[in-house]
Amino acid sequence: MGVALLMMLAGGMFLSAWVSLMSVRATQLSFWEQAVERRLSLEGARLAARQVAWEHAFQPNASLSANTSGLVSGFLTSTLGVGVHSNDGWSGIDVLASSASPDSLTTVYPYNASGLHPEGTYITTEKLVRPSALTSLDPFNAYLFLKSQPPPLAGDLFVAYRKPQAATSELDIHTDNPGHHALWRVEGRAVIRHPLSLFARSTPSPLRLPFQSESIYIQSHDPDNFRPVYGTSLSGGGLAPSNASVVPSTTAGNAANADERFNGYLDVVRNDSNPSNSLWHFMDREQAAGRSGFASIEVFETVGAAGDPYWIEEQSDPEYPPPNWPSGYPPKLRVLYIQLNHGNLPHIRMLGVVDQVILLGQTSVSSFENASALSPVMVAMAPNGATGPSIRDIRLVGDNNRRLVLGVKNWNAAPLDLTWEGSPTSGFEHKWRCVFINEFHSVMVNLPSNITRTVRWLGGVMTDWTFKRRASGGRNPSRLVFVRDSDPSVPASTPAGPAFASLIPRDAWLESYFIPTSAP
Repeated sequence: MGVALLMMLAGGMFLSAWVSLMSVRATQLSFWEQAVERRLSLEGARLAARQVAWEHAFQPNASLSANTSGLVSGFLTSTLGVGVHSNDGWSGIDVLASSASPDSLTTVYPYNASGLHPEGTYITTEKLVRPSALTSLDPFNAYLFLKSQPPPLAGDLFVAYRKPQAATSELDIHTDNPGHHALWRVEGRAVIRHPLSLFARSTPSPLRLPFQSESIYIQSHDPDNFRPVYGTSLSGGGLAPSNASVVPSTTAGNAANADERFNGYLDVVRNDSNPSNSLWHFMDREQAAGRSGFASIEVFETVGAAGDPYWIEEQSDPEYPPPNWPSGYPPKLRVLYIQLNHGNLPHIRMLGVVDQVILLGQTSVSSFENASALSPVMVAMAPNGATGPSIRDIRLVGDNNRRLVLGVKNWNAAPLDLTWEGSPTSGFEHKWRCVFINEFHSVMVNLPSNITRTVRWLGGVMTDWTFKRRASGGRNPSRLVFVRDSDPSVPASTPAGPAFASLIPRDAWLESYFIPTSAP
């Protein structure tokens, strides 16, 4: 009898404990359900805030009215509550035209001056908050930091963008043959925006880029775009690419087509649909602001004379015969001279109405030192009509210490030669300060014929098509060295006029900071 009573007591205690445990478990599950709902609501709202920024903030002069709510319709709204509110609204956001830098900010928290990109940035800040209609959703602030920077000034000295849509072969910055190769030194970072563009059926995989660089960054956020690419270090060994997380960035090269905005295209020399990041339209902006005018060369005519800021002439016996002259050229070569040492030189934009451009630099040590104080200048060259001719030959004479942005544009990969002429102002090294932008030209660099001379290129290259060296200049990578504009070995004064960075096209990207309000 006692044993039976003990068993009944034990059974009752077990049953009571089990019922109590199930009750606690049910309560815990209920709390978990609420926590999951809150977490999904906040995560959905965070993603909605980013989506609003991607869709609106990278359009030129985007606006968003104040007191505008965006709610996700359907199950998520009715059950969990997902959405964003425009807070005080956006008025004419233009991230690629922003002049706000970290130094100008009065509040830095939670702003990060650089993020995953090197150096400081230009920035536009906005905020989205919880819509008042969604009382079931915890309050939050979604801070949006819309950043932009000119790649060459941030240490990205050689940037290869996605090849043009019309291109049928690979973007060539790597092949080696008897006529040309890709041997130079990048004393900074090389960036590959679209690895797939470097590959054709015959391209070896993994692909080793032969030019030397301090580091290499594969800046592709699309997993379908992956191809094994690695570089060459400054000492000549293999160089693994950066595996850092990649924030999608854009030059807004296809601003009219949002689906292509973050695909890595380069369209900044003349982009009528995105004037905020177009050299051609920067000149309109500078003139409207009263800072400097520009010359527009759209038809051929001889103009000016030697000693002017620029002049155009015809030459039966060219001063610098272009490759294969006179085959394929008119009886008289049409030549544009640009005097970079002239204090009254305007910005120049030109259609393809001349055959050759001669950039006259400095020829003495004193003029070279003084040139860095001159205001920066832009030169943009586009085809003469949608499918018309474009520039074929550019000569760089002497040295240049004036800050220069040189942009060239083509539509069918036409050849373009860049050739150094004359003598350095001192020693055996040409020093040329320039940011060079190439859109769909097949560019061949011709180094000085005297093989004891080298070129120190202060600035960098942004290209979406072939950029190579002719083999006639030898195979020594150190004959062509890319360094920062701020390279201490070539001192430079602060230039007059606008900041150099304001005349260079930028890459732009979004970084966000989402802060939910803590529960009481």
